Amino acid sequence: MQVCSDATSASLASFLAWLGNDVFQIRRQVIVENLSAVYPQLDATQQIDLSRQMWRSLVLMCCEIAQAPRRINRYSWRNYIELNNLDALVAALLDRRPTILLSGHFGNFEIAGFAAGLFGFPSFTIARPLDNPQLNKFFNTFRGMHGQFILAKQGVSGQVTDLLQSGNTLTVLGDQADALSGIELDFLGRKATCHKAIALFALNSTCNMVVATATRQTRCMNFALTCVNVLDVEQLDKSERSIRSVTQWYNRQLENEIRRTPYQYWWLHRRWKAKKRRRRSGREKG
Repeated sequence: MQVCSDATSASLASFLAWLGNDVFQIRRQVIVENLSAVYPQLDATQQIDLSRQMWRSLVLMCCEIAQAPRRINRYSWRNYIELNNLDALVAALLDRRPTILLSGHFGNFEIAGFAAGLFGFPSFTIARPLDNPQLNKFFNTFRGMHGQFILAKQGVSGQVTDLLQSGNTLTVLGDQADALSGIELDFLGRKATCHKAIALFALNSTCNMVVATATRQTRCMNFALTCVNVLDVEQLDKSERSIRSVTQWYNRQLENEIRRTPYQYWWLHRRWKAKKRRRRSGREKG
C-alpha cells in the first residue's frame, strides 16, 4: 500500500468498498439509519451508492496515510495540497493566544494534522487509543512525524488547560457524541449530543477556534486544506459566551462542509447517540 500508484490505490479502494459495503454490509444498519435521518429523500439504491462512496473514501484515506510520509514533504507538498483561506489560518496559529484547531470525521482529517506539523505548527491532539495496538502504533507514528503530540482521551482536562494557558495549539475532532453528560443540539437536522469540554476549553482560555478540513479532490493524494472559519472567543458578546453557543457554532461549520461532499463523511460513525438520563439513587428518590 505504501508504494502503490494512485491508479492502483483507486482500484483497490473501489474493490474493497464494494466488498465491505455490498457483500459484507459492514455497519449497514448504522449507515442506513444515519442517511435516512439526514437525507430522507434518498431511496434505498441511492443510500447504498452513497455508502459505497463513503467506504471508498475511507480506503483511500488509509492508502494516503500510508503514502504521505514518502511523498509529501516541505518541497513537494504543493503537488498534493491546495490551501484555501490560508491567511485566516496562519493569523490564528501565529497569534500568541492559544488555538483550538477543530475538524470532524470528514475528508482526510489525518492529513490536516500532518500538514499543519509539516508547515511548522506543532499541536497536541486528543485521541482515543485504538483497540488494535498495531494500528494504534501505526497511526500515532504517522501523527508524530512532524510534531503532533497525542494526548489520551481520558483524564487530560488539567493537562489541556495548562497547554492552552501556555499558548499551544490543540487539535480535536468536534463531532464526538457524549450521551452521558453532553449537551443536546441539532447536527445535520437531527438531535445529537456534544462534549462540553471543547467549548469550556475555548471560553476559559479565550483562544482562537479554527474549523479546518482536508477534503479529497479529483484523485487520490490530492487535497484541499481549507480554513472554514475562525471564531475569536475573546471578541464574543456576553450573550454568545456560552457552552451551547460555541458548540453550536463549530457544529454549523462542520455541517456546511459535510453537505458539500457528503460521501467524505463517516456515516458509519455513531454520531447521533441519544442522551442517556441519569438514574436517580434511592436517596434522591426519597
